[in-house]
Amino acid sequence: MKRSPIMIILVLAIGITLGMLGSQLINAQQPLPKPKGVKAKTVASLELGAQIPELQGRYLRGRVVTFEPGGYMPVHSHKERPELIYVLQGTFSECRPDGKCVELNESQVTTFGKDVDHWLENKGMKTCIFLAVDISKER
Repeated sequence: MKRSPIMIILVLAIGITLGMLGSQLINAQQPLPKPKGVKAKTVASLELGAQIPELQGRYLRGRVVTFEPGGYMPVHSHKERPELIYVLQGTFSECRPDGKCVELNESQVTTFGKDVDHWLENKGMKTCIFLAVDISKER
């Protein structure tokens, strides 16, 4: 049975495409199940309802978060908890469900708004410490 060059190219293209998709699935970042090696200490909290009546029951909260090497915070949402993070020491990775990760280093700042679902990991060998300021229902 003679095979046409078009058929061979088509089969090769399908094989390469399937191989690339399989590789991406195997190498994709996966969310982690529960926190490990993370400590958060609230250093300041301000009840916002007294300042802005529409924010009754919400707090402006500042926390110092410590991530040990290998530590992680599992998938969580910022739907009702916008947050600003300033990295004081070390590096951590912020990963999204689509598999994309961004490294945040010492002296960098980032924000997470209502549309953010993600998890955080310290993949480095050094403890990471950051200041997290958010608006939360918790003190």
